[in-house]
Amino acid sequence: MSTSGDLLAKLPTDQEGGTTTKRVRVRRRLEELIDTGLKPGDAIPSERTLVAGLGVSRVTVRQAIADLVEVGRLERVHGKGTYVTGPQVDSQLHLTSFSREMRERGLRPETKVLAASQVAADAEVAEKLHVPVGRPVVRVERLRLADGTPMAHEVGYYPSALFPGLLEQKLDTLYDVFATKYGFVVSSGYQTVRSEAADAVHAHVLQIPRKAPLLVQERVTKSGDTTMEFATSWYRADRYRIHMKITPAGTGNGA
Repeated sequence: MSTSGDLLAKLPTDQEGGTTTKRVRVRRRLEELIDTGLKPGDAIPSERTLVAGLGVSRVTVRQAIADLVEVGRLERVHGKGTYVTGPQVDSQLHLTSFSREMRERGLRPETKVLAASQVAADAEVAEKLHVPVGRPVVRVERLRLADGTPMAHEVGYYPSALFPGLLEQKLDTLYDVFATKYGFVVSSGYQTVRSEAADAVHAHVLQIPRKAPLLVQERVTKSGDTTMEFATSWYRADRYRIHMKITPAGTGNGA
């Protein structure tokens, strides 16, 4: 594996007939550094280091970095630096677990349980789960990652009456626990998607700037006729895209 020191040697004279700009050559050098010397989440050398190591101007370095930010290979974090991006996921709107979806895309899923407790259902949770206000529910807050990169911050609510002792179970793979421990297999659900700007909490958990765009998925999940889950997931919009198949609702409609 090449080291950053090897890759930051001054740029050689253009071997392509003088047609390749310094900006392009710096970009190629940075791409080589990303491919061979860094991993997602690593910071690239500072602009000052790149200028001194490659023997080019700060303007050229900034232009090359901007090119790689634009195509998604690098990301700037305000006040911190520029980092190698993590995985980007294109998702279909379908009912499956996060872990399974990531594995299907060749990514390594990971779930960190941030908090879990029994709480009284407020009006919104009670409505979604079809239980009386104040009824005990289990609240589980989790961080979902793919290849070590934070992807989604999730908060879910589950009726305590359906899942006695849930807090004693392994909470990083809830759907598996529901099926094997309690006999509730996910069979249907409905989901809404909206956009939102990251507040201080989501920015901290997802390691993104405040006001960064988020895709918010709100989901109600059922096993047969039993409502078993109400969950909200805040996905990083720079890492997650949703695709859906659309068909006409009828004939004779205008375009």
